[in-house]
Amino acid sequence: MSRRHFNRNSLMGILVTSAVAGVGLSFGRDVYRKTRNNFVFLLLAAIALAGTSYGVWNMVRGHDRGPIATIFRTYILNGLIILVSVVIFALFANVVSGDANPANVPRFIILGEAAFVGLGLLIGLKHRHKRLRAFAIDRHNEGFLEREGFRDVGGRDQVMIDPSGNELTLDDFRADAVTFKVLGRRGARARILLDNDGRMVEYIPA
Repeated sequence: MSRRHFNRNSLMGILVTSAVAGVGLSFGRDVYRKTRNNFVFLLLAAIALAGTSYGVWNMVRGHDRGPIATIFRTYILNGLIILVSVVIFALFANVVSGDANPANVPRFIILGEAAFVGLGLLIGLKHRHKRLRAFAIDRHNEGFLEREGFRDVGGRDQVMIDPSGNELTLDDFRADAVTFKVLGRRGARARILLDNDGRMVEYIPA
């Protein structure tokens, strides 16, 4: 059976996701003067460097996507962001270099971009393990709700129906369980038990 994603704004979607508990080179005074007189361009250069870090970070941090989305959104889109950022920063470096030794310009570009590529890579890899683990728990919880026979009704009150046909609304999240109010039954509560990682393991009806 192919896996479907729940609407993240629906009650079941909320359950699935909520259960988861500087380097550079000096070009001298001419560089400073040109930089001071071209603040907007300097700002664009800073944005370009940030774009490089963002593109690398977003490429490696881990996503829950199918193969087509991975190719286009994870690799091609982020690759374009990195390419545009490098081009903008290279233009900046050439403008502010002035009468500096031309051999220093590509060195400055490479070092500047390498620093921000490394920054994006380090942060992305740091996030990757936790994100992939969370995606795996999300998939487990989606499967649990489907196997148990829960149905999402939605609506303003975020209602879902349990395997016995009871209408449930979210009451409380705890480290070990999610608690629901049973509509039409005053004081009645149902629970989904969670393990230490936020995986749904058992449904306890009211």
